[in-house]
Order: sequence, then structure tokens, then C-alpha cells
Amino acid sequence: MLSQLNPNQGRSALDFKREIKMKTPREQLVPGHFQVLGANLQIVIDGFGSFTLIANKILLEEGLGADDGTGAVKFGAGAWYPLERWLTALERIGNEFGQVLLFQSGMTTPKNAVFPPTVTDVHSALKCIDIAYHMNHAVRGESMFSPTTGEMREGIGHYSYSHTPGKNLVTMESTTPYPCDFDRGIIIAMAQRFQPTATILHDATKPCRKRGGASCAYHVAWK
Repeated sequence: MLSQLNPNQGRSALDFKREIKMKTPREQLVPGHFQVLGANLQIVIDGFGSFTLIANKILLEEGLGADDGTGAVKFGAGAWYPLERWLTALERIGNEFGQVLLFQSGMTTPKNAVFPPTVTDVHSALKCIDIAYHMNHAVRGESMFSPTTGEMREGIGHYSYSHTPGKNLVTMESTTPYPCDFDRGIIIAMAQRFQPTATILHDATKPCRKRGGASCAYHVAWK
């Protein structure tokens, strides 16, 4: 059974100094260099429930999408939008209305996703997050993963997968510029698609992007 650990347990003062000095994934982004696919933005909006109008207002203020005449924002599903502006919008939503909305939004992202034939269980689902992530982001309008060549371009971090042998336990580490709670929602939604009993726990002994760290680690377990 996983339990919440003391964030300071097993960590030295040097660990904290290193965490403070390291650039966050957001700070490492080259301004204007990366984009996110519009289809992802629309799915995320659907996760805000009764707060959709508030989210729409923030997105429009950040120059994302277009007003459809009713105050609702619409995106071109196949269009690319500036990643920096999208991250700023998510940050504002989290700061102004709470991290729960970011978690719910993250959980919505994979629910309507189309899975490739190779995704057949919780392990393959969690492994495919990194590929899907890069397919849905671009460098100057070019997708960061090519299904044809298998080439993956760098610059926006990764979701890494590690399975504990003999246990229903996977550790996922995220070095993306996205908010911690948003990523937590994506990961648990992917796991529960194949293992409804799956739970997720942030590893409190590791860095966290909420504290200015460069990564977050999550333990996913199921019965």
C-alpha cells in the first residue's frame, strides 16, 4: 500500500538547492517555438463543466481560438496554437479557480482519445502517453513525432514509464511544462481506461513543479 510520505524525508539541503537552481520545464521552452494541436484544447475545455464560460474568457484573453459570437471559444481541430499561451491560460485557471479544475481537465483529455491497436492494457496505455504527447505538439508547425519514421523531436520534456516487477505498480515521471495536477489527471485517466481500480499518488520524496522542480513522479497502482 502506498502512503503519502513526508516531503522532506530522505532529502538533503543540497537536493533542495539543486531543485531551486534548475530551470523549470516552462522556463526551458524557446519562446514562439512550440505549438499545441487545437483538438486538445477543445477536449480540455469540456473538462471544466460549469466553469466553461470562465475558461473561455481566459482563453480568449490569451489570444487562443475565436469567439463564436456567444462568448464560447472555438478551435480549429487541426490547427496549431502557441504552447506558451496555452500554458499561461492553464496557469491562470489553476491560480484563480483551483487545481481541481486542472486535474479534471487532464482526466478529460484521454477519455475520448483514439488508441492505436498496440494499446491493449494499462502498461501499453501508459507507455503511449509520451508518443501521443509529442504527436499533439509541434515545432514551428511540424508534429514532434512521426508515426511513419518513428522520429521524435526534443524540447518539451517527456513522460517516462517504469514498472515494478511482480507488482501492479508503475511509476510515471513527467518533465513536461504542463501543471502537475493536469498531468496527474491525464495519467490516471489513461490507467483507469484499462484498470478501473487504478489510483495515483504523487511521490512526495521527489521534486515537484509546484515547488519549482524540473519534474514530478507519480505512482500508479491497481488491484
